[in-house]
Amino acid sequence: MGDRDLELLEFHKIREILAGFASFSASRQLALSVSPLADGEEVSLLLKQSAEARRLLSLSPDIHIGDVLDIRNVVKMAARGKVLEPQTLLEIQKTLESARRLRGNLMDLSDELPLLGGLAEGIVELAALEKDIGRCLSP
Repeated sequence: MGDRDLELLEFHKIREILAGFASFSASRQLALSVSPLADGEEVSLLLKQSAEARRLLSLSPDIHIGDVLDIRNVVKMAARGKVLEPQTLLEIQKTLESARRLRGNLMDLSDELPLLGGLAEGIVELAALEKDIGRCLSP
């Protein structure tokens, strides 16, 4: 589908509406960059994942991503050797904790939600780093 077709369909408005539902900056960026798909298998997989996500909300209405923040830039700064402030380390710790909790919740439901369970396997648990940060920040 060409740019002109997307413009005629006002696809940018669809992206903006979708991005409006995102509560996480990385999700918002992803929503703003989404494009129509031509591959039927890929469309089918994404529809199945969406159906599982809806089912997740009915099985666990209180599930959420918690205190997850977009720490990509902070991680890049740390990789370059920049010393991170305690508040930034606390944000990293909260993000790691939330990711670990979300992974566990999804893995617990992986029999009922196998596609989301498969995605959860890709969430890396960094419990040792999480504990180290907590130990360093504790009085």
